[in-house]
Amino acid sequence: GEKEVEQLIINAIENDWVEVYYQPIYSTEERRFTAAEALMRIKDENGKIIPPGIFIDVAENNGMILRLGEMVFEKVCRFIRENQIRQYGLQYIEVNLSVIQCAYEQLADDYIRIMEENSLSPDLINLEITESASVSAKKTLLENMQSLMSYGVRFSLDDFGTGQSNLNYIVDMPVDIVKFDRSMINAYFENGKAKYVMDAAMHMIHGMDLEIVSEGIETKEQYQTMEDLGISYIQGFYFSKPLPEQEFLAFIAGTQPRSAVSVSR
Repeated sequence: GEKEVEQLIINAIENDWVEVYYQPIYSTEERRFTAAEALMRIKDENGKIIPPGIFIDVAENNGMILRLGEMVFEKVCRFIRENQIRQYGLQYIEVNLSVIQCAYEQLADDYIRIMEENSLSPDLINLEITESASVSAKKTLLENMQSLMSYGVRFSLDDFGTGQSNLNYIVDMPVDIVKFDRSMINAYFENGKAKYVMDAAMHMIHGMDLEIVSEGIETKEQYQTMEDLGISYIQGFYFSKPLPEQEFLAFIAGTQPRSAVSVSR
């Protein structure tokens, strides 16, 4: 039950059983991996990975997501610094912000401090917000975004196509990238009407000079269609599932065109 999950989270925070997995993001224009999304995982005392579906909601309800999110961000910044990810041809890492984090007034200050502690160039970070972050806490979110953007961080709108207010949201929010949710991609292939909705959304987003990432791409056919539609970035099991740090780096080093990688081996 909820109490057990809560204890799992407390243990993970106290014992640093919080891990970051990375899912590569492929650029259709450059024909290589140019970014990755950082994903939070926690372990139990036996080292078994607990899927986010089990703990995220509980962590949001009890406020622990603030600490977890900060731990993940610290780990990502350290990962970028220690591995000099640009030498792998990677331009930035995307890190999710939960609704609770977006409404937290200290968020921008904390994240800027963590980047400074790691001497990190802010353009190596892209923060993902979801549209559900809006209504109650929009003012705080926007203030946090302004501070982080003037520092040099960029933003993506995650899960586009799952919420109610999505079109207005893109107009209101100073994001650079819009991520098409997997359910929207699947609907595109299964439903004639959904095709029109996505075509229109895509046209509009491209018209605003924003980039699109298609999430949840699993087959060659889906990949081909997205590429033909002119979508810039692809993420999904077709390329790779989220991987632990070292496996991720090995994957990237092994797949990039030689010209993109300058890692001394």
